[in-house]
Amino acid sequence: MTPRINARDREALRVLPRLMQRKVDGALRGSVEDLRDVVGSLNQLKGVTQLLLPVFHAQLEAYPVPDRISPDVVPVIMLAKWSLGGIVQICHNLGNNISLGERIVHDAVASKWDLLFPWMQFFSNNFLPPSQRPAALPPGLSVSTYEALRITIHPLSTVCQFTVAGRQMMRMNPTVQAFFFRAWVIVDGLKSNDVADPLREGDKNLSALIRANMCSLSVICMEDTPASLPVSIIASAAGGIFPMATLALRYIRRMTKEVSNMPEPQSRARENVDFSSMTVCATGLAQAILFMQSLGDREGGCQELLLQIGSIRTVLSAVTTLWERLLTPAWNSSDNEPDIGLAARRRVLYIAYRYIGYSMNCANDSALVISQAIQHGLLECLLRTGSSRAERVDNTKRFDDDHDIQLLKELPRFFVFSKVLRVLHPALQRLDRVGLQERASQDPVLWEVWQAVDSAARTFTNFHELPEGAPFYRYQCCSPKCSLDFSEDDVTAYRCSGCMLTRYCSKVCQKDAWESGHRIHCRMLRSALGNQDVREIRKSLPVIAMIESWICEERVNEIRALDKDTVKTSPDDRSIVEVDLSVYPIELNMYSLREYFLVCGSHTFEREVAESITASEDSPYDVVAVKVRLGKDYYSLFSPATALGIAFGWTSGIRGGRYIHDHPRTPDT
Repeated sequence: MTPRINARDREALRVLPRLMQRKVDGALRGSVEDLRDVVGSLNQLKGVTQLLLPVFHAQLEAYPVPDRISPDVVPVIMLAKWSLGGIVQICHNLGNNISLGERIVHDAVASKWDLLFPWMQFFSNNFLPPSQRPAALPPGLSVSTYEALRITIHPLSTVCQFTVAGRQMMRMNPTVQAFFFRAWVIVDGLKSNDVADPLREGDKNLSALIRANMCSLSVICMEDTPASLPVSIIASAAGGIFPMATLALRYIRRMTKEVSNMPEPQSRARENVDFSSMTVCATGLAQAILFMQSLGDREGGCQELLLQIGSIRTVLSAVTTLWERLLTPAWNSSDNEPDIGLAARRRVLYIAYRYIGYSMNCANDSALVISQAIQHGLLECLLRTGSSRAERVDNTKRFDDDHDIQLLKELPRFFVFSKVLRVLHPALQRLDRVGLQERASQDPVLWEVWQAVDSAARTFTNFHELPEGAPFYRYQCCSPKCSLDFSEDDVTAYRCSGCMLTRYCSKVCQKDAWESGHRIHCRMLRSALGNQDVREIRKSLPVIAMIESWICEERVNEIRALDKDTVKTSPDDRSIVEVDLSVYPIELNMYSLREYFLVCGSHTFEREVAESITASEDSPYDVVAVKVRLGKDYYSLFSPATALGIAFGWTSGIRGGRYIHDHPRTPDT
C-alpha cells in the first residue's frame, strides 16, 4: 500500500523548498533514503516542520506492523523508524513552549496514539534488550539501542508533558504502564555506551538525561492511580517486589552518581549545556525519590522493604554528595529563575527530607528510621543545607513549605527512645568537631529551630547516659531474692507475660517475685507500657520516666495553673496531668480523671491503676500520664516514673528540675 496524504496537506507542503518537496515525494513513493533526508533537514525548517506530520503519519498508516524481523519487511521497518524519528524531532524542537506544544503534540502524537503505539511496541520488543530480534540483522536494517529508546519513550514523554489526555492515559492505562515499566527496567541496565547518539558523539550526559526522563515519567504514572494497579504492574516488569524495590533505589544512586560526575559548569546560566543538564538530572533525582515514596505508599507497596535495603542511607548519601553543587549560587539573575534557580535546585533536597519525614511518620519502626538517618548524617545535612545569603527567602513562610524545617521540628519527639539516643550522642559530638554554626546561622529560621532541638538533644542524651536511664530490668533477674545478671538478648530468660517488662533467670525466681509483690505491681507496669507490648517503649521506659520527672519538676508552676482551670465533676474526682512527648515543644494537658478516660477511650491504661495511686497533699495533680508516638500510633502510658518507683524502688534522681545523684556516668547498655 502506497502512503497517501490528502490534497489540503499536499498543498500546504508547497511552502517547503523545491528540493525538500522532491524528497517528500520520494518518501511517499517508499524511498527510505529520501525520508531519512527529510528527517535530517527538520532542524533547518524552522516554523514549518509540523506541515510534515501528515507525511510521517501516512508512512506508519500505510504498512501493517510486522510480526517479526525478516528481509522482506526491512524497508517497512526503516520507513517506520524514520517516520517516528521525524515525529519525535518535531516534538523535541518545541522545548518548553507549552502553548504551542499542546496543539502540535495533540496533532503529532495524542490524536494518532492508536497508530503510533503498536509501532513503539514493535521497536521496544525487537530492538531493546532482551529483544526478539535475530542474532544477525538483515542487510539494510539499522536500528541502534539509542534510536529504539528515542522513538519508543519520547512520544510517551512528550504526550505526558504537553497534554492532559496523555497524563491521564499514563495513570490509568495498564497496557501503557506495562510498556513503560518494561522500558524503565531496561534503561536501568544500560551502560552509557549503549545509548550513544551517532549524531552527538562525546555527549556524556545523554544516558543521564534519558534516566532523568524515565524518573519523571514514573512519577506521572503513580499520580492518582488506583492503589493496587501500578505496584503489581511494576513488580511484574521488574521480576518481583524485591527486584522492583532494588531498582527504585538503584535509580536514585545512578542519578546521584550522574549529577556528581558531570563537569562543573563554567557558568550557571540556562545557555550553559552542562548547567542545564545538571538541573535536569537533579530534577530526575528528585522524581526518583518521589517515585520510591509512591511505591511504599500504595496498597501492596514495599515501604518496609525499602527501609530494610537502605532507602534512608541512599537518600542521605544523595544529599551529602550533591548539596554543595546544587546550592552553589551563580550570583546573577539565574538564581531566581523558577525552573533552574536556587529554589528549584533546593527542591531536590526538600524532596529528600520529605521522604525521611514520611518514613518516620509511617514506618512500623520509626525509631529505627530516625536512628539510621542520624547515623548517616541527617543533622549535618540539615545544618549545611540551610538557605544562604544568595537566596531571596521569606522567613515568615519557611515553616509552610520547607521540609527541612518541618523535619527538624519533628525530630525531638523521637529523642525519648533509647534506639535514637544511642546514635544521637555521637552525632552531637561529630557536630561539635565539624563546627557548622557559621553555615547554619545564615538561615535565621533554621538556626532558631536548631537551637531548641540541640538543647533537647543534649538534655535527653544526658538522661540516657545516667544509671537511672538504663533498662535494668532487661539484664538482671527481677526477683528480690536473686542478683543474677544476664545478657539483654539472653533468650533463656523468662519474661512476665502480664507486664511484659520483668525478666527472670528461672521459673523459681519468677514465682518468688510474684509472691513478693509482683502480683500487685504487674498491672501497673503493664499500664506504664500503655497496655501494649511495644519493644521500643519497653527498652526506653526509664528514659521516658526521667523526662517525665524532669518536666513535672521544671514546669510545676505551669501544672499548678492548669490545675486551677480544670473542672472536676465531683469533689472526689481526681486530676491527671498528661505529659505529651508526641509533640515538641512538649505540651502539658490537665484533665479530670473521668474526662481523661472519656477522651482516650480504650487506647490507654487501666483506670483502676490510676485510682489506686495516692498523691501527696501538696501535689498539683494526682496522676501523671505520658503520651508518646511511634509511626502512626499514639500510646498513653501510666506514669513510668511512678510504676518503676513502686515496683522496683527506682528514682529519677531529679529534684527541682535538676539531677542530684552523684553517680558517675555509665556507658549505654
